[in-house]
Amino acid sequence: MAKRLLVFLALVALSPLITVPAKAAPAKVKIGIVYEVGGRGDKSYDDATAIGVDAAKKKFSLSDFDVRELVTTGIDFDRENRIEFLVKAKYDLVIGIGPFFDEAMSFMSRKYPESQFAIIGSSGVESINVSCMAFAIDQSAYLAGVMAALNSKSGKIGYLGDSANSKNGLILRNFEAGAKYGLATVKVFSRDPISSATSDVSALSAQGVDVIFSTWSRDGSVLNSITKLGKDKKVIKLIGVRPDQFFLASKAAQKYLIGYVNQRYDSALIDLFKAAISEEIITEEVDVENGVFGRAYNLQNSGIDLVATIANQASKSAVARAKSAIIAKKIKVVK
Repeated sequence: MAKRLLVFLALVALSPLITVPAKAAPAKVKIGIVYEVGGRGDKSYDDATAIGVDAAKKKFSLSDFDVRELVTTGIDFDRENRIEFLVKAKYDLVIGIGPFFDEAMSFMSRKYPESQFAIIGSSGVESINVSCMAFAIDQSAYLAGVMAALNSKSGKIGYLGDSANSKNGLILRNFEAGAKYGLATVKVFSRDPISSATSDVSALSAQGVDVIFSTWSRDGSVLNSITKLGKDKKVIKLIGVRPDQFFLASKAAQKYLIGYVNQRYDSALIDLFKAAISEEIITEEVDVENGVFGRAYNLQNSGIDLVATIANQASKSAVARAKSAIIAKKIKVVK
């Protein structure tokens, strides 16, 4: 016992000379976010992103001093000014929310080539210092086709796009392919509105369409038209896209919405925070031909999904099978 005591006392005496490597504290970063018009509470891009902001701040122990949130007025000049403000304030990463930031991000990334930027919900910025966090609409359109076909009573379904969307053709082809997977005899009709979807919804209804997959998000004319037709007993069910379509959050939508494509803006935001804290940049291939890098979110990495609301059970089962087949590469979507 006495011998052990002597050893213990010797160790205590030497303890000031013994050093234990301190665990390095995670590096603090300054991250700036410029929300789309409306900011938090918009029931669209900003709310979807804010979920990720709150989760990331908690996960990485960041404070309001580390994360600055601004809101644009919706004019490109204002977007540029807010981005530039954050750059000059020495923020390590500046993030724009939504596809409407394409032009401002392109300009500011050229003006400040040493700064790092990111945009969530776009694959339209061709700059090495901009991480484009994009969502695969091809896979989700295929699944929407499966759901639409198996929820249609008339055997006629429609795709309602946006004339300004360069990917309308790609979306339509995958929607058609998914529809045929669900029901070989289904007929598909499509329209690409210019300034309002009102007349286009009516035109599809006149063709006998009773389920519509729509990516139109400029206003609530899609839902307004479907609601009006419903009062005339011409029921059309809707498959939408979130967070793009703010009107899907309304009570009126719940009666007609059978499902929606869910794009995980929150996941993209958390991935950007994680990379910035690790002093890394997300530069995976998004569109190599056009020089777009960042990260493509799809079924494989759980960045997108098709969420069923009041869709029938047959369509839910078929969508689940198609989803598994796409992930396993047994179904190849149109590129």
